[in-house]
Amino acid sequence: MSLKRLLFTLCILSSAQAAEKPNILLLFIDDMGWKDIAVNGSTFYETPNIDSLAASGVNFTRSYSAHPVCSPTRASLMTGKAPQRMGITQWISGAKVALPLEEVTLGEAFKEYGYRTGYIGKWHLGKKDEVQPDKQGFDHIMAVNRAGQPSSYFAPYTKPNRKETDVPNLSEYQTGHYLTDAVTDKALDFINIDSEQPFFLCLSHYAVHTPIQAPKELVEKYKAKKQELFGDSPHILLDEKFNTKTRQDQNDPAYAAMVENLDTNIGRVIDNLKDKGLLENTIVIFTSDNGGLAHRKKTGGPTSNLPLRSGKAWMYEGGTRIPTIISWPGTIKAASNDTPIITMDYFPTLLELTGQATRPELHLDGKSLKPLLQDEAKLEDRFLAWTYPHNHGSGHKPANSILDGHWKLIQPGNDDPAELYNLSSDPGEKTNLAPQELEKVKELKGKLSQWLAETNK
Repeated sequence: MSLKRLLFTLCILSSAQAAEKPNILLLFIDDMGWKDIAVNGSTFYETPNIDSLAASGVNFTRSYSAHPVCSPTRASLMTGKAPQRMGITQWISGAKVALPLEEVTLGEAFKEYGYRTGYIGKWHLGKKDEVQPDKQGFDHIMAVNRAGQPSSYFAPYTKPNRKETDVPNLSEYQTGHYLTDAVTDKALDFINIDSEQPFFLCLSHYAVHTPIQAPKELVEKYKAKKQELFGDSPHILLDEKFNTKTRQDQNDPAYAAMVENLDTNIGRVIDNLKDKGLLENTIVIFTSDNGGLAHRKKTGGPTSNLPLRSGKAWMYEGGTRIPTIISWPGTIKAASNDTPIITMDYFPTLLELTGQATRPELHLDGKSLKPLLQDEAKLEDRFLAWTYPHNHGSGHKPANSILDGHWKLIQPGNDDPAELYNLSSDPGEKTNLAPQELEKVKELKGKLSQWLAETNK
């Protein structure tokens, strides 16, 4: 037994054991923006099952990803730490970067607490065999490829000369079968295993990441809907920094079809839990790894995050604000909550909700959300911060950012001046207040600088 596992096991053995441990279903969606669900304001996409989930739990309207791109956020989800603490500040493209094996993950925490653990779908935290989820506490893994997207959303889920993007364990599906359906099938197989142990399942869908591909009949449905609502008008692009473009409308039929298919498959999982009599003893977290893909150099992305600015890979709200719903019928009351929360918070939250002691020396940057889920309490005042010290293909250039209350500071990594926004009056980050709020800029720069010094590996 490794040292990290031994220390964690000793902690678990000293914790009070829950009389009946709840199951955990962590629905981790790829590239889904805050505005991509109807309950958050989309009028083009149809998401009745996600909306129903929100109606049964707490919909966090100011939820943030740990980073504006995927791999760093995924590292934070697994550990409760800011991604730079693990040396992961960019999406992983080579074999040298991976989630360090010495980190204690959610999978290991719940395995040691008596759960059977499963990981199905996108991992993107390392390419080598020794850094896959089965080496990080997940006993059952399926459909985990070695890249950040699938080869194709249609069987056989392969692509010539791009083996790392091929999705494994799905060879039984006939040509043309849809990937999100297949991944959900594997999740149902895991949930339906006859076992006396509670389960912890991370169902990490590849949708709605590129390639933007969806079942033909759904695409045709949304082509007709687009024609009815918008006629032949083209989608609207807004000029952004560095000669880039941001999409301003949600009317892409293929993307809308991907969203609806995803919603249908989430409904399949929830219905299965109901049918088995498990739903009221299952904590469900629905969240995303970064904001929606709305921003590209010339064409914009397939979705829009309006009224939020920009999208995936950028420090503006559209790049980091994400949909998040936490549901536990019969235990968590339905509500909408505008407290700012972040990816690192799920680790301590799930520990507390399942009767374990929190481990702040592990999940250094997360706060338990239990007070927000079970009563009217507030979290301690804190700021949230991000660092993305890399260029991105969408046109983003290195920058850091901090959110303190409703004040948001973005500090470019070069000598460009800082940008300051008051999100209470300007959620779309249209008016830069930095020139007239010099003291606030100085204050936030100081906090941001200290945070970077404390967290950078």
